[in-house]
Amino acid sequence: MKKTERKWLIYSVISMVAAITIFILSQTLLKDVITVHREFKTDTDAYLSFNTNYAQVDSPLTVSVHNAPGNIHNYDYKWSVDGKVVAENNTDTYIPTEDDLENFISVEVTYDGYNTLTASLYYSKLPVIYINTDEKYIGDEYKQSYISMQGSPEYTSENTDMYFGEAYIKLRGNSTKYRNKRPYKIKLEEACNLYGMGTSKHWVLLANDIDHTHIRNKLVYDLSGSMGASFAAQSINVVLIYNNSYQGVYQLCEQIRIADERLDIYDWEKLAKDAASMIISVKKQTSALSDETAALMKEELSLALATDLSWLSEPHIFTYQNETYNMTQYVKIPDITGGFLLEMDFYSLMDPAVSQVTTNYGMPFYVSSPSYASTNSTLYSYIQKYIQTFEYALHSEDFIYHEDETHYRGEGLYYDWNNGWVSTEHVTSYTDKVRDGLHYSQLFNMDSLVNNWLICEFTMNWDSMKNSVFVYKDITGLAYLAPVWDFDWAFGNKNMFNVDTNFPEEWHTTFQYFTTEQYYQSEQWNRYLIKDPYFLLKVYEKYKSIRPTLLEDIIKDGGTIDSYYDYLYEAAQANDVKWSRTYREYNGERFEASMTSLRTFINKRLAWMDEQFISFDNFVKSLGYYKASNAIKVEKITANSDGTYTITASTTHATATGISFQINGTTIRQANIVDGKATVVTNLISGNDTNIVVLRGINSRGDYISTLTNYQLFGGAYDNE
Repeated sequence: MKKTERKWLIYSVISMVAAITIFILSQTLLKDVITVHREFKTDTDAYLSFNTNYAQVDSPLTVSVHNAPGNIHNYDYKWSVDGKVVAENNTDTYIPTEDDLENFISVEVTYDGYNTLTASLYYSKLPVIYINTDEKYIGDEYKQSYISMQGSPEYTSENTDMYFGEAYIKLRGNSTKYRNKRPYKIKLEEACNLYGMGTSKHWVLLANDIDHTHIRNKLVYDLSGSMGASFAAQSINVVLIYNNSYQGVYQLCEQIRIADERLDIYDWEKLAKDAASMIISVKKQTSALSDETAALMKEELSLALATDLSWLSEPHIFTYQNETYNMTQYVKIPDITGGFLLEMDFYSLMDPAVSQVTTNYGMPFYVSSPSYASTNSTLYSYIQKYIQTFEYALHSEDFIYHEDETHYRGEGLYYDWNNGWVSTEHVTSYTDKVRDGLHYSQLFNMDSLVNNWLICEFTMNWDSMKNSVFVYKDITGLAYLAPVWDFDWAFGNKNMFNVDTNFPEEWHTTFQYFTTEQYYQSEQWNRYLIKDPYFLLKVYEKYKSIRPTLLEDIIKDGGTIDSYYDYLYEAAQANDVKWSRTYREYNGERFEASMTSLRTFINKRLAWMDEQFISFDNFVKSLGYYKASNAIKVEKITANSDGTYTITASTTHATATGISFQINGTTIRQANIVDGKATVVTNLISGNDTNIVVLRGINSRGDYISTLTNYQLFGGAYDNE
């Protein structure tokens, strides 16, 4: 036997023994929880099971004994609710009442006079997740656990999968990670379609420790999906029982990650797994490898390929365990033009292990997937340039990246509470000839930019455009500023640091208060997008379309907030009791008061936003970042018989020699000024939609006159409001 194969065989035996040991320990430790939720049969041990996966008011809850000796006919039953014995019930059935909600219902069965079995389940309107682990401390590394799931009237075994099995858990989050009510990341041993949210191993349990409505995140995720986001995390509220102890209301949510039923874009890490599978498959045909050894080899090779992505580039060679592979013989490697997921998170700046992508104006992204993007210089450079060129396009006067412009790097020096960030800019060397001449909407999907801006404004979220901001791009198409994430500090909520977001009558994008924490907040992308009338038109149109529908549905009588209030009431009250001491640490509102505050904030917020959106011109002036000049204007727009439009503009500016006509963002036509006027003809517009032309004066050197600009809407249903 070769030395390499002997090593694999030893690893295989050790792994098998460890797995068997862990399995036996988990069954011994977790038997009581398992028997509540499924018939976990053993050869000799007696156990109990209920006739249903969840309890309901006035619905009989019957317990059955399994594996008891056959000659036993007499059983004594003792039922209890919240630890208090239910009087005069020595039967196998208990009928829950409304008063039993949000309590453990337990039964103790005695036979032979001394043998006793016990079982319990938690009675809630919500689904219940039970996590049990023998680990004394859960931190940043995955620890083994056992998870079982309980349904509800809405989620039954007939319409959803219930997971019962091994899993791994660790803490997640930043500022909330080490609070008493902790958020978790879960990795199931086997992928499962939990509560109809798609099949995956990877899930998160959000504690929503500072959001006592328990719905801020869910409101926003669902709204994003309704607004047309290509991916919006699905979630449901659940009750968490951790090591047989009640932990309160949590939010079970899809984890943001690249996967078929999540963010469905090209996955380089999956390619690494596919390549490892093919290599080991070939090895099995040429070597006497056992299935166990092959499985272990595949796992280790997959990890090696995923953590060193150099093989994605020519000559596509990878050396491992003294063997060299030409990877193109095993998998097809596409051009490196995307397949990445970024997250903006200033905490990542303190982690040297991550592939950081910080822009020249300080936006602190890191590559969430593929995690080891920096090991391939082509991929890493592609990501960095794509993001940086987009940022420079936003900083350009016509929102187009120009290779020949002078490029800068911004740096925050300190924060002045009267004037905001004091900063400096340095000229920096930058080149991206491939994307020279591209408008920002030719780099990022416009709908994603619009939706992100509207959600930032509607929610007044403290973390918007600061942390938990995602960007993704497939290997084809444009990048997306999405999906949305992390809104527990939104809608006027106050956190444990007394950071307040209760400003329903301010623009989040322009409000100085939302720039105090980090310099890059003062340079964040939304602050440049609102300088572009084309972007503002798209925002205006989107708000007008969702205001009477999606947004109204949230606040109307019997709408989303009212429905969640009724649905969560009992569970939220129990959560308040559990965590009342924590709430008092920062005067946090409890469920009812927090729901009232949420409803009040949204009503006031929408009333104020309605006033700003009363007309397009009013909306532009309200934001104040685009300054129109009366010295330049559109004189006439004529629809021609051939489908083209003739646009005539005039200016009184003394030094202007030409006028730039920027039509719907990406189309620019220029014309010289003759007798104070300039005229262009264009066919790159839609007569059925509202179009916009942005005028800019040009001087004799061919440069824009920065103060000489105006816009005009035309076409479609626009009525010069």
